[in-house]
Amino acid sequence: MSIDELKKEMEQTLNKVKIHNLINFDDNPQENVKVSIIIPIYNNEIYLNQCVESAINQTLEEIEIICVNDGSTDNSLDILKDYAKKDKRVKIIDKDNSGYGHVMNLGMDMAIGEYIGILESDDYILPEMYETLYNAAKEYELDFVKSDFYRFYGEEESLVTDLNKIARADDNYNTIITPREFQESFKFIMNTWNGIYSADFLRNNMIRHNETPGASFQDNGFWFKANIYAEKTMYLPEAFYMNRRDNPNSSVYNPEKVYCANDEYKMIYEYLENNGLKEEFMEVYNYKKYHTYMFTLDRIAPKFRREYIHSISKEFKESEDKNELYSRYLSPSEWNNILWIIRDPDEFYYEMNKKNIKVSVILPVYNVGNYLDECLTSLINQTLKEIEIICINDGSTDNSLDIIKKFQNIDQRVKLVDQENKGAGYARNVGIDISQGEYLSFLDADDYFDKDMLKHAYNNAIRTSSDICIYEAWLYENSTGEKTRCTYGVRKNLLPKKEVFNRRDINSNIFTSIMGWAWDKLYKKSFVLNNNLQFQEQRTTNDMYFVFASLLKAGKISILNERLYYQRRNVPTSLSNSRELSWECFYNALVKVKKELIDMNIYEEYEQDFINYALHSCLWNFNSLREPTANKLFKRLRTKWFHDFEITKHDEEYFSNKHEYNQYLEIMSIPLYDKDAYNSYKLNYWKNKYNNDVNNSFMSTEVQIDEKETLTVAQMKEKLIWNRQQKALFERRYNNKEKEFNKLVKDGEHERQILNEIRNSKSYKLARAMSYIPRKIRGHN
Repeated sequence: MSIDELKKEMEQTLNKVKIHNLINFDDNPQENVKVSIIIPIYNNEIYLNQCVESAINQTLEEIEIICVNDGSTDNSLDILKDYAKKDKRVKIIDKDNSGYGHVMNLGMDMAIGEYIGILESDDYILPEMYETLYNAAKEYELDFVKSDFYRFYGEEESLVTDLNKIARADDNYNTIITPREFQESFKFIMNTWNGIYSADFLRNNMIRHNETPGASFQDNGFWFKANIYAEKTMYLPEAFYMNRRDNPNSSVYNPEKVYCANDEYKMIYEYLENNGLKEEFMEVYNYKKYHTYMFTLDRIAPKFRREYIHSISKEFKESEDKNELYSRYLSPSEWNNILWIIRDPDEFYYEMNKKNIKVSVILPVYNVGNYLDECLTSLINQTLKEIEIICINDGSTDNSLDIIKKFQNIDQRVKLVDQENKGAGYARNVGIDISQGEYLSFLDADDYFDKDMLKHAYNNAIRTSSDICIYEAWLYENSTGEKTRCTYGVRKNLLPKKEVFNRRDINSNIFTSIMGWAWDKLYKKSFVLNNNLQFQEQRTTNDMYFVFASLLKAGKISILNERLYYQRRNVPTSLSNSRELSWECFYNALVKVKKELIDMNIYEEYEQDFINYALHSCLWNFNSLREPTANKLFKRLRTKWFHDFEITKHDEEYFSNKHEYNQYLEIMSIPLYDKDAYNSYKLNYWKNKYNNDVNNSFMSTEVQIDEKETLTVAQMKEKLIWNRQQKALFERRYNNKEKEFNKLVKDGEHERQILNEIRNSKSYKLARAMSYIPRKIRGHN
C-alpha cells in the first residue's frame, strides 16, 4: 500500500459515517504530544469515569486523550463532555455507530502524538504506565513496547487481580526483539492495549484495523501486521494495565458473533497472500488461528458449537489440501486436535462436551434482592464443586444485579446474563442454551439449597442413570423462619416402589402424583436437548409444560429420599402473588400439555387423568384469583374452557375429586344467558360460607358445666357422642353376657334331664346292683 493509498483509506474512514461533533481538536493545538491515547466508547457509562480519570492522572502529562464515541445511547457522551470542559487534553469525536475497527482507525488518524496507546473504556490504567512505556520506547527507539497486565474482577475491597505475563519466559523481557527473526514472539499473548506504538511506524507500514461491523477480533489483524513489520520491540515485566473481566456486555461474551474470528483470519490470510508473506508467516498464522478458534469455540453459545466445529473442520481441511497446514509451534495435543477436527468433527464435538461441569444451576433473577444473597451463598458453598451458576438478570430494578456482580467477584463459577425483562421461561431457555453441565438444575432465586443438595442429587442421578431425579423439599415460612415438610411435591405412596421408573410404571394420575414444578428436579441435559424441551415463554405457569412433557418422555426417573431444598413461602414479590396480570397463562400451559399428549399419540391413554387435572387446575386458579379477575375467569370457564378440556362431556363417576366436581356443577348450574350468573354463584358461595361460619362460631361457645369444668359446645357434643358410644358398647356387652348366662342355664337343665333319664333306665339300675359289693369295699355308697 502506497502513501496515496493510505491517504485514500484515511479519507474513506473519515467520511464513512456522519461525525456530529469534534471537541477540543481546534482549540490551541497541543505541542510535543508524546502519547495519544485512543479510547473507543460504546455504552459504557458504568465504567467510563474510572477509565478516563486513569488516563487524565497519568504521570506523563504530555498526552492527548482521544475519546471516540461510537453512537452511544446511554450517558457516555455527557460524561465525556464534562471531562473535556475540565481538561483540554480530553478530545471527543462524536459519530454514528460503525464498529470497533473504524473507531480505532479514525482515532489513530486524528492523533498527533509520537506514540499511540489504546485504552478500552471498561478498563483502566495505573498512573506510571505511559511514562514508563514512553521512556523505554525513546531510549531504545522501539516500534512498539508492551508490558504485563492484570485481569481483574470487582472493585475496591472486593477487587481480585490475576497477573498475566505477556512474554511468557523471563528471558523475553527487557531485551530488543525482532518478531520475524524470533517467531516465538508470535506465541505471546495477543493484546494491543497494553503497549504503545510508534505513530510513524504504523503509518509507514499502513498498519490499520479491519473495519468490519461491531467489536469483534479486529485487533487480531492489527496485532499480526505490527509483529510482521516491527524491527525493534520490547516487553517490560511491570504490570500497569487493568483489564476488566466482569463486564457482562463485553463483546467477547456475545454468543451471536460466531464467525467474526473466521472473517478476521480470512482477511489476515489474504493480506499475507497479497503481500508475498505467506511462506514466511504461515506457521505462526496457523498457531494463532488455531488458538483463536478454540477460544471462540469456548466463548460461543453451546447451540452453535457443533456447526462451528464443522465449519473450522472444512477450513483446516482446505489448508491441508493446499499444504499450508503446519504443526510447528503447536503442541502435540494441539496438532492432534486439528487432525481430529478434520477427521471427525462430530466425534470431536461430543468429546468436547464431556467437560467437568457436572451441574449447571440456572437461576432467573427478577427483583429478589432481599433473598438473593442467601440463595447464591447456598450455591457457592455446595459440596459438589464442579458446577456453574448461570444467573439471568431479567431486567431487575432493585439491587439484584449488584448482588450477582458481588458474587462474581467471589466465585468465577458465577456467570451473568443481563437482559431486558422477558420472564422466567425465556430466562430459563437462555440458561439451557449457554449451559455446559451434564445435568441442569432450575433454582428459584428466592429459594435456597442445603449444602449437600447438588452432590446427593447428582450422585443419585449418576448411579441410577436417571433422565430426571426428583428431590423432596422443605416449605420455609418467610415471616417466621419455620420449616415444614412439603408432602405434595412428589407423592411417593402413589408412585411405583421401584428405584427407577417411567410413565409406563405409574398407575396413578401422573399429573397429580408429581407436581409440575421445575425447581425440585435435576434434569440430564442431553435428555432435555434430545427432546427439544423448552419452557413456555410466558409470565407465569411457564414450567407446567416443560415438567410434564419431560415426565412423559423420560426413560428413567428416580427419587432422592432427602429433603435438601428450601422453598420460601409467602414472598411479597413473588409472581404468584400477582397472577391477576397473567391469569390466562395456566390455560395456555394446559393446551400445550394436551397437544404434547396428542403428538406423542398417548392422549387416549391419559385422557381421563388429564381432564381430571385440567378441572383441578381451572378451579385452583379460579379459587385463588382476586377480583375482578376471578369474574373474568368464571365467564371464560363457563363459556369456553371447560368445553375445550372436555370436562362438560363427563358425569360424576369420571372424576376422582367429588368436591371439585360439585364446585364445577355449581359454576355451570346457572344458565349461560344469566348476566348475573357470577353474582348468583358468589351469593350462594357466601351463604354457604356464612352458615358454616355461624355454625363454627356456635360450636366454639363455652358453657359452664359445674364449678370444675367448662366445655365448648363442640366439646360437649364430642363428650355426648362419646357417652352414647360407651352406653351402646355397655349395652352390647350386657346383652351378650345375658345371652351367655341364659345359654348356660338352658344347657344345665338339659344335662340334668339326661342324667335323670339315665338313672331311671333298667341298665343303670342293673349296673348299680352289680357294683354294690365293690363299692362297699372301696368305701363308696
